[in-house]
Amino acid sequence: MLKLVLYERYLGRLELMAINGGSGPLYDQYDLVVIGSGPGGEVGAIRAAQLGLKVAIVEKREHLGGTCLNVGCIPTKALLESAKTFDKLSGLEKLGFDIGKSPKFKWDVIQERKDAIVGQQRKGLLFLMKKNKIDHYHGYGTIRSKNAVEIKLNGGETKTLKTKNTLIATGSIVRELPFAPSDGKHIHTSDTILGIDRVPESMVIVGGGIVGMEFASCFGRFGCKVTVVEMAPQVIPYEDAEAVKEFIKHVKKQNVTMLTGAKLEKIEKTGKDKGVKVHIEGKDPIEAELVLMSVGRAPVTSGIGLENISVRANERGFIEVDEHYRTACDTVYAIGDVIPTAALAHTASAEAMHAVEVIAGHNPPVINYDANPSAVYTYPEIASIGKTEEKLKELGIEYESAKFPFAPMAKAKIEGATQGFIKILFEPTHREILGVHIINARATELIAEFALGKVLETTVDEIGHTIHPHPTLSETVMEAAHAAVGGAIHM
Repeated sequence: MLKLVLYERYLGRLELMAINGGSGPLYDQYDLVVIGSGPGGEVGAIRAAQLGLKVAIVEKREHLGGTCLNVGCIPTKALLESAKTFDKLSGLEKLGFDIGKSPKFKWDVIQERKDAIVGQQRKGLLFLMKKNKIDHYHGYGTIRSKNAVEIKLNGGETKTLKTKNTLIATGSIVRELPFAPSDGKHIHTSDTILGIDRVPESMVIVGGGIVGMEFASCFGRFGCKVTVVEMAPQVIPYEDAEAVKEFIKHVKKQNVTMLTGAKLEKIEKTGKDKGVKVHIEGKDPIEAELVLMSVGRAPVTSGIGLENISVRANERGFIEVDEHYRTACDTVYAIGDVIPTAALAHTASAEAMHAVEVIAGHNPPVINYDANPSAVYTYPEIASIGKTEEKLKELGIEYESAKFPFAPMAKAKIEGATQGFIKILFEPTHREILGVHIINARATELIAEFALGKVLETTVDEIGHTIHPHPTLSETVMEAAHAAVGGAIHM
């Protein structure tokens, strides 16, 4: 017998719940169900709620936030900040401080700080869900039809949500090599390495992309002897070659050795203090305490019900979408790591914002991916926007280059941030900015000016004529632009 009862949810709203023969609740139809609560999912859900839509979000983890908050961007950057601080302590005497013996770190306290930051952000997300009246469910979401999402809740119960639209924001998972599966002890992934109980004396990192090099820069500065094995001829292969060359000069001083053009053959566990032996084609085996496998991430698109709505992932696992992130099913959208765009947290957030505005009946501008910044949180940092010199040459696009180093700048000396340079690539006739590449301790902050400039179609001349405050690192932006409009002032 169908019974209707009123009950107050913990979000503070009164809702009607239908209980039918113990089969579970049937809820009023949602305007949007979001599957995944990472930077794409949570931003999409909040923006949709702000636009007046009734929203539910589904997350398979115990906590909201997806990979980024729980085992990605946030905890890794917390560790990197501690590594940077420890590195700076060794130079305090030059600043006039006497700290006595060599500085030491407490790894357990560093881990506690990292976990506390993650915990604070988790609480913040819960608050935002409540504030925006977003229902959230912890379980595995599967699309059953164009207007229904089934959730297998973590407690074992199954619920079905009716929805006008669905946003797939399921993100990605770490890739593993079949002959070297992770065990969380001798062979780690970027997920498991975050929780190790001490800094190892030695480590091999397989994969010299962004994630691999961030961990190399982190653990190397804590005193670990790190060897990076990268199959490509350059670490961080998609960044500007000149910027990477400059980066390598500095990272070599952080206990990091890089082997490029190197093919991994196998990894064997030795049972000794140096628990692994890594075999590289044509080279002597490398013994180390552990291995971090950083060979990329795979989109989470299998097992989410794409077949039920006649949507297929391509051979790489990505979902094809139109410029508004709509899939082949007109009520289902996909953003972030599950589509073939840059796998970056801020990219997913921007795509989610666009998609839900379309769902709400708005007409947002199409995202310009040349204005999508890349950020590498090594030390020094690398940040970029637009095209590299290598790409411009490949495409046959005419360009000019203007570059200025940080070393002459007073604020760079004050902050101990004299490493690197800013390079602006621009079109010679109309002076349009085609690409920007920064390497410096503050590169990821400085790139934002160029992101805005790219959106506004700013020319290199306009940046050069913009007054920048003194003394700041941002003056280097102006100086690099001056180099393109008649000559830099301070060099």
